[in-house]
Amino acid sequence: MPVLYTLLGIILFFVILFSIRVHIIIDYGEHTKVWIKYLFLKIPVVDSTKPKKEKPKKEKGKKEDTKEDKPPEENKKDKPVTKQQGNGLLKQLYIDQGYDGIVKMLRAVGNSLSGFFGKLYKTFVFDELYLTIVTAGNDAATTAIKHGRLCAWLYPVLGKLVSTSKVKKYDFDISPDFLATKNQAELYVNMYLTPIHVTNAAVVLALQLVFKVLFKILFAKSKSDKTKVVVNDSDQTDAEVKNTNNKTNINKDGASQ
Repeated sequence: MPVLYTLLGIILFFVILFSIRVHIIIDYGEHTKVWIKYLFLKIPVVDSTKPKKEKPKKEKGKKEDTKEDKPPEENKKDKPVTKQQGNGLLKQLYIDQGYDGIVKMLRAVGNSLSGFFGKLYKTFVFDELYLTIVTAGNDAATTAIKHGRLCAWLYPVLGKLVSTSKVKKYDFDISPDFLATKNQAELYVNMYLTPIHVTNAAVVLALQLVFKVLFKILFAKSKSDKTKVVVNDSDQTDAEVKNTNNKTNINKDGASQ
């Protein structure tokens, strides 16, 4: 009995922990800030405004001295400036930031909403969701075309997000600026989720996936069995037709004799 009580206590402890809401605050724009709030704790996850700690450079030998003696034009070679790319989506979003990062984030949200795991968004609750995007171009024509292409896919994604998740306050300001030359975008999200709801939804999706796979396997097996039966029946009918033809030929030969 004591072992049973300890097990029940541990299970109850984890159920209570998973029933407490986890708040996520995202301030994404030219600079990125992400916080996670759990109970009375507020943990900063990402803060791009803080200066990065530079690693101390190791002192090298005479090769450094020879390079320093040369003029800077000879030491430095012109290298093409390439845009840094991340290995994953989150790293790429952190690298891009601003307009490009928000567009990539919203495209990823749209793809996931229309995919198999879109039902997980039903467990998300948005207290605040504010989005501001200003499109700009070299001239008025390119700005209008760019704004039209953006609105063509963005508004359906936002509409599906609002209808799938529970959004209490939201405001979307997507407009063109025919005088500006640089795109601008800002995103502020204050949301929370309950871990036990997410785990329940994940278990349901996993069971649905397993049943779909089993159904496909069983359906394919039954279909192959039916095709085998049809082939056997056709072979039997062909054999019977041959037998009847042979009998008729034998009867004809006997009658002629």
